[in-house]
Amino acid sequence: MDLETKYGRKFLSQDDDMGKPETIKATYARLEKMPVATRKDAEAWLEAWSEVMSAVQEKLSRAYFAMTRNTKDEAAMKEYERLAGEVMPLVGELDDAMKKRFMSLPEEWTPKDFGIARQNIRWAVELYRKENLPLLSEEMLLKSQYQKMSGGWETEFQGERVTPQRLNPYLKSPDRELREKAWRARVGMHYADRDKLDELFDKMLGLRKQLAGNAGMGTYLDYRYKELSRLSYTRKDTKAFRDAIHKFVVPAVTKMMDKRRERMGLDSLKPWDTAVDPDGAEPPKIYKDLPELKAKAASVLKSIDPEFERAFRLMDRMGYLDLENRPGKAPGAYSSDFPEERMALVFGNAVGTSDDFDTLMHESGHAIHTLSCRHLPLLVRGYPLEFAEVASMSMELLARPYWDLVYKPEDRRRIGIEQLEDLLKFLPFMAMLDEFQDWVYTDKKGTDPKARRGMWREMAAKYMPHVDYSGVEEFQDIGWQYLHVYEVPLYYVEYGIAQVGAMQVFVNSLDNYQNAVKHYKHALTLGTTVSLPELFEAAGVRFVLKNPEVLEKVTREISKLIDL
Repeated sequence: MDLETKYGRKFLSQDDDMGKPETIKATYARLEKMPVATRKDAEAWLEAWSEVMSAVQEKLSRAYFAMTRNTKDEAAMKEYERLAGEVMPLVGELDDAMKKRFMSLPEEWTPKDFGIARQNIRWAVELYRKENLPLLSEEMLLKSQYQKMSGGWETEFQGERVTPQRLNPYLKSPDRELREKAWRARVGMHYADRDKLDELFDKMLGLRKQLAGNAGMGTYLDYRYKELSRLSYTRKDTKAFRDAIHKFVVPAVTKMMDKRRERMGLDSLKPWDTAVDPDGAEPPKIYKDLPELKAKAASVLKSIDPEFERAFRLMDRMGYLDLENRPGKAPGAYSSDFPEERMALVFGNAVGTSDDFDTLMHESGHAIHTLSCRHLPLLVRGYPLEFAEVASMSMELLARPYWDLVYKPEDRRRIGIEQLEDLLKFLPFMAMLDEFQDWVYTDKKGTDPKARRGMWREMAAKYMPHVDYSGVEEFQDIGWQYLHVYEVPLYYVEYGIAQVGAMQVFVNSLDNYQNAVKHYKHALTLGTTVSLPELFEAAGVRFVLKNPEVLEKVTREISKLIDL
């Protein structure tokens, strides 16, 4: 992994501010004037265009980072909204001409590894409509409203003002009454904004359908599949995947949760009963402060591979590990990149639970994936979303042999079982969210808030029958108002595809750990130089949408380890 190389500007000057419309226009005019009559000319132009795209994307990435770090920072919010409203539509229009120019070049003039990039760009050109640029800008602004709303959620709990994340530790308390109070307080913050979130989604839904219509696509679902560059599978494949989850995974999870219910001595499992240790053990305290959490994470990463630790510590030195939960900070966790600097960052909301360690491993997997590709040209430096999640989910599982650096011996087994249970529990939730979104964007009833709530209940009955929401149905109904539905529509099946890949990496590691890490590490360096199924093969695993039998096998293997 190359972490030392500095990638300075060659085409742009240091003073070129790629957040200013006038600078952007002048820069693209210069690109347009560059000749592409020979292969050498084309290579020089392609390098310059990549540099310009990197600078623009970095500007937006830094603005998003600043905005999510403090959603109450009006200046940061306005800057992000300015870029979304003024700069990105302009760049979208100017970049379309560059994409068409790229596609007009003889294929043999572009590097041999650019085949997938060419197909991605071809689809982008086919989808492009000038009239969609203001709609895409409006969509970005609507997304920022979701961040601002959810980032402002706070409530009183046991005498202090808390964020939703601060209530997570209570959901693992052996005290059932306390768990219920914490759960109600947590979802209550969300429920107070239910109608506002319905109105916001209605705006997004109408806008997204208009995007699809302008692009000549039958549904937004069709539009989004193409926008997400799903080259290797179709809607038919994802439906078959959901059906397989319903057939093989839901029964395994139901059996697992029935055992939990019996061990807890309950008639039914309420939503506040699904995360606590079934034997009443207190959740482990694995760190006292963020420096200790970072130190433990670094030691585990070093044990997996020393280069992973170097990458982690570099991000920390550069201020690119923002893990503290604060009032006003956007919820959740993510990893992003600064394309011009070719660096990665990790954003989180640590609140003192063992989940914080898993989350940090997960997001570090994303960041290390980004850094493993920093040597590649921009057009192939990215990676399919489906494989991005293999990088993150596998890192969580590859950490398991080194948990003695994090957990006490008496905690390791139960935490290990909990993690494996979560692997299975996630897949039905992924399937229900994916099927729900399929329905929303293809059925006229999707525009009706009441119908959406009803459909979500149907999905819960199908995929999560083990959770009893009787008496709190109104809170169940808002479960679909999920960050991904607003921020990255239809981006969720990727997690399921990747989870099955990561489960295979884990199973392989039980037979030969070093070999599993070797294949995993190699696959992280490939970016989009090969197809999605080939990326899975490089990691030593199979792509589940073309090998559906894999799901039954890994479900059986994980179930054995849980002792179901």
